[in-house]
Amino acid sequence: MLPVSDFKIQKKNNFNLIGKIKVRVIVIIGSLVAFSFFAQLVFANNIATDGQKLAQIQNEIKKLESENTTLKVKIAQESSLATLTQKAQELNFRRPSKIITP
Repeated sequence: MLPVSDFKIQKKNNFNLIGKIKVRVIVIIGSLVAFSFFAQLVFANNIATDGQKLAQIQNEIKKLESENTTLKVKIAQESSLATLTQKAQELNFRRPSKIITP
């Protein structure tokens, strides 16, 4: 049998081992929590930046759609029969006297 003093030393070493393991677990968990916090900050920053870019793109889309609408109206005006007739008269175009059909 082991003397009583040997038993106490083994118990003390076992307690120290458990204490070291607990400290390591706490350090690992703390590190994971800190890493998660910083990762969340990075992702939040990226989302905010992407939101700003998206707003700029949407403003550009609205501007281009407005310009597109203006150009469509201008094309419709320029290609109307009244405008084309006026331009034809300015360029001395005449109506044909005879229409040839196949």
